[in-house]
Amino acid sequence: MITEKSPEPKEKSARLVWIVVAIFAVQIAVWTAWITFASKHRVAEVPLETGR
Repeated sequence: MITEKSPEPKEKSARLVWIVVAIFAVQIAVWTAWITFASKHRVAEVPLETGR
């Protein structure tokens, strides 16, 4: 009786790794876009207190 191990767990872990890598890459892209946008659109200072 010969039983072959299914490659399924290995495929699932590889797929999970690629999903994590893709999420990480998307997060880096979003941060890069945000920082680029923020650096080109300066915001004026907003006073925390009003002079009463």
